[in-house]
Amino acid sequence: MRVQEKAPGKLYLAGEYAVVEAGYPALIAAMDQYITVTAEKSESGRLYSSQNPSLVLAWKRESGQLSFSMKHPYASIESAMRTAETYAVEQGCSAQGHYHLSVDSELDHAETGTKYGLGSSGAVTVAVIKSLLAYYGLSKHPLVIYKLAVLAQMKLEMTGSFGDIAASSFGGVIAYSSVNRTWLSQAMARQSIKELVDSEWKNLEIRAVQLPMSIQLMVGWTGASASTDQLVQQMTSSLNKTEKEGAHVSFLEASKNCVEFILSSCQDNDLQGFAKGILENRQLLQEFSQAMGLVIETPLLKTLCEVASRHGAPAKTSGAGGGDCGICFVAQPLMRSAIAQEWSQKGIQPLTISIAPRA
Repeated sequence: MRVQEKAPGKLYLAGEYAVVEAGYPALIAAMDQYITVTAEKSESGRLYSSQNPSLVLAWKRESGQLSFSMKHPYASIESAMRTAETYAVEQGCSAQGHYHLSVDSELDHAETGTKYGLGSSGAVTVAVIKSLLAYYGLSKHPLVIYKLAVLAQMKLEMTGSFGDIAASSFGGVIAYSSVNRTWLSQAMARQSIKELVDSEWKNLEIRAVQLPMSIQLMVGWTGASASTDQLVQQMTSSLNKTEKEGAHVSFLEASKNCVEFILSSCQDNDLQGFAKGILENRQLLQEFSQAMGLVIETPLLKTLCEVASRHGAPAKTSGAGGGDCGICFVAQPLMRSAIAQEWSQKGIQPLTISIAPRA
């Protein structure tokens, strides 16, 4: 038996940082660069990832639990495997025997292995969950996949909003408001995984969005990799100071209003309104980073935005910032070509990626 599933990477279009708090929306796009996971029945359990070609891990079953032969760098994969296996058993499947799990990624630089900032930890969690659900013949509904992937990451005490997981699970462009983590932590202490998957999650909202029809997304990579977890933790640690707490509260409300305006512009197919909202979101992030002592818009990301702006394309950082990718929105092929050429001259790599189809 052999099954293969894939999950796309993601880019935030608007609403970064605010979306970490429950009830505050973000606009997120799944991108057509994928992590592919293959599960194939075998005599012994093995785990392989293209990110470490020389490492093949052995695993086995001991007292109904997965046991790995050595310490390894695949915490997200292991947690996803354990979560999917537990869910399968709770659904009445007989989780016995072994399989070879193979993980192949398009979300990093082919030569250096540097990540592009497309949400590889979320995508690999989703892809492993999808693959094992298919292996056990269970439903692969996007919401089921999202919930299982979130539970797998919660067990690792990972920070963030899980927006990357939502984008990788649902595909396309989504409006996303995160689950209340406090509520979820309490629910995890008293409910089984199946019960959690079957329940309504507090504050969680995920819905498909159509961008204004005349625009296309452009992505530029600055060649530097940023850690979302570290930047979010840096923001959280800054909230101990009263003046920064006030700045954070003001930012949350301003970001919510801005993202809701962008979503309304999408619904009305309003290109000018959408562009205005994107520029406003960039300004909000700049003010927020200054107030919180964060470096979101690096000099090269600032250059990326300025180049796009000179050609009439609204632009901003994507995600936590501090490196990785910036984005802009173009309405004409000539505009795309001119921006790509100038980005390359400035040391910014235009990525040939597009929005992934909906799941």
